Amino acid sequence: MDIKELADGLAAKFNIDGLAVEDGEVALEIDGMPILLAEDRHVAIVMTGHVGDPPAEGGEVFANLMLEATMGFMDAKSLALARNPENGSYALVGRVAQEGLTVDAFSEALTEFVNTLETWRKMLENFRPMAAAAKAATDAQPDAQELALNGFMQV
Repeated sequence: MDIKELADGLAAKFNIDGLAVEDGEVALEIDGMPILLAEDRHVAIVMTGHVGDPPAEGGEVFANLMLEATMGFMDAKSLALARNPENGSYALVGRVAQEGLTVDAFSEALTEFVNTLETWRKMLENFRPMAAAAKAATDAQPDAQELALNGFMQV
């Protein structure tokens, strides 16, 4: 099933008006989340969804969480978390093989993709205040020199 047949099938199944393929891509919005479907050399349909921009604080920690999750995704699913090299934002990318693909099978894969995307968007949203609070707590801790008093540590 190619991208055009898939778009037509999704439009019919979910009664979507105006769902069109442009430059080999289909843009959807599901639960307020933009998702792009594209055909990869007639072998797979690639789903891409925006997770969000990196947090101002603790970005490396969040990136490491994404890398660890991707290891699990690659073992069990065809999903990966990625960072856009152009703007630094995070994305979830999924692949579904086209061979033998049906609209129903793709709908199931898309549902799983959307649920995973929503989970990661919420994790990033919740991570921002936690990282900022951790940074504030770390900044508020006096260092050892500040605690030194005549060769003794103040307790």
